[in-house]
Amino acid sequence: MRLAGLSIDVDSVASHLEGYGFERPTDDGKAYEVAIPRALDLFDRYGARCTFFMIAEEAVRFPDTVREVMQRGHEVASHSMTHRLPFSNMDAERRTRETNDSKVLLESLSGGEVVGFRAPSWDLSPDLFDALVDAGYRYDASTYPSFLLPLLRLSVAHRSATGTTKTESSIFTGVFGPTKVHRRGDDGRYLAEVPICTAPFTRLPYYHTLRFLLPSPAFAALSAWARTRRGPITYQFHAVDFLGVEQDELDSRIARHPGMSVPLDRKLELAKRAVEELASRRHVVPLAEIVSATFAPTPEYATTS
Repeated sequence: MRLAGLSIDVDSVASHLEGYGFERPTDDGKAYEVAIPRALDLFDRYGARCTFFMIAEEAVRFPDTVREVMQRGHEVASHSMTHRLPFSNMDAERRTRETNDSKVLLESLSGGEVVGFRAPSWDLSPDLFDALVDAGYRYDASTYPSFLLPLLRLSVAHRSATGTTKTESSIFTGVFGPTKVHRRGDDGRYLAEVPICTAPFTRLPYYHTLRFLLPSPAFAALSAWARTRRGPITYQFHAVDFLGVEQDELDSRIARHPGMSVPLDRKLELAKRAVEELASRRHVVPLAEIVSATFAPTPEYATTS
């Protein structure tokens, strides 16, 4: 059966607000206490398994939740130690903390191996590859090979408190990069790269946030087109896609984030529809299994490409 890789960035409301230019408030814990349980129950309903990219500094407060994610057959991966922005503007000591130390901490919390990494806000630096290889990761999922990336960052700037985005990368970094799962590196230092999913030929990105930014017919067409890919596809959620501003008593400033003005019941229905679409014709698995199937296919996954 063909594969779909599912992931969710477990960004706290606090980390989102920092991305919008506010001073980072104290984490309210709702990403772990409310969003993850809702996501786990939904995924279980469809036999879908997911990669949970966690901010290690926040995850450490919720060890039971982190362990439950792993025990229920999902993958725990690193979304850095702190999710501080701009992410790529850091010295070697901080880079080690954000990559290596986050991996070690998440492994101790989950009781399993952490092999994947996703940089906050797709904010990459030339030194990040070496840091990830040195830390022992097998794959990175930080690239966004679409012309919509500059528009996305400009949109974030428009919604932010300062009128800017906290990123060191050029807004055009990676726009024309490979769109398929591929290997990066040389001289024996390799890392698999899992880009954000794009529709064939168009480089139009396919992930959940766009459900709230595009008209429904346009996203439905994009979804159908993206799912025609012969090889594995991927789909990305954020934890706030499972939260409601009023119902979950969130900081009201997060209402500027796409989808946060949508009633919670409607949001959960849209999440259900997304997983249902993926599971209807594909085996929904964590990103680590997409990487394994691409580079060392087992008989079960031999028809994925």
